[in-house]
Amino acid sequence: MISVAFFGSHPLGEACLSQLDAHPDVSVELVVTYSPDADTWWEGSVYDLADSLGYPTLSLAEERQVLEHDIDYLVSVYYPNILGGELLEHANELSLNLHQAELPRYRGSNVFSHAIMNARDDDHWRHGTTLHVMAERVDAGDIVARAFVPIEETDRARDVYDKANEASEELFADVLPEIVSGEVHEMARPQSEFDGKRYYYEKDSLDGEKEISREDLETRDELALYDTIRALDFPPFEPAYTTVGGERVYLTADYNDAP
Repeated sequence: MISVAFFGSHPLGEACLSQLDAHPDVSVELVVTYSPDADTWWEGSVYDLADSLGYPTLSLAEERQVLEHDIDYLVSVYYPNILGGELLEHANELSLNLHQAELPRYRGSNVFSHAIMNARDDDHWRHGTTLHVMAERVDAGDIVARAFVPIEETDRARDVYDKANEASEELFADVLPEIVSGEVHEMARPQSEFDGKRYYYEKDSLDGEKEISREDLETRDELALYDTIRALDFPPFEPAYTTVGGERVYLTADYNDAP
């Protein structure tokens, strides 16, 4: 039997928490997530699920209370805070994160958008999901397992997000037996063993990208413009736009109009 502190949010967080709950050799000691009154854009609530399953639940601001519990694993899925060394080293076995991108290629934030923006120039038409050991440097820990989905020329950022979520849920299910058995230690490989380009994006990496001037619409390369518009199309958030007569005109990609 292993003990777990679960840090997470989003529907994927619910799915992974449900998998942990269903496993006979996993004891979820507590859950750290958004408070029930948090204003979030996604449907569902890890807090509500944890409460229905009878798990003690902490808010994001209370995360350090985990240090009062003896746990084997800290498992993070879409947890918004960057955890410090004391929390990461508290688990008896490992602190693990399910990152919604291919590591070591894409560290940080806004990974779905940047994967589309870079796909054509890099000729890298896939997006990944990675289970990795957590380190104080964001998304820099040893890689346990990865899975991939294709990026199609018609995909918007939300499409890539949806596909990656499905792959992530499957990846977590595949590796959970090794987490329980402890074999996950033997699976971890340093990121230095992996080839390819490496990118890191801060949370503000898309600031200023959504407004596309009339001049850019007329002069930019058509494919580059098309890719940018797709990469910024992530409902329910505001998409790319241009301004006409002081009013915003939203720009979305239709595959029937692809260059």
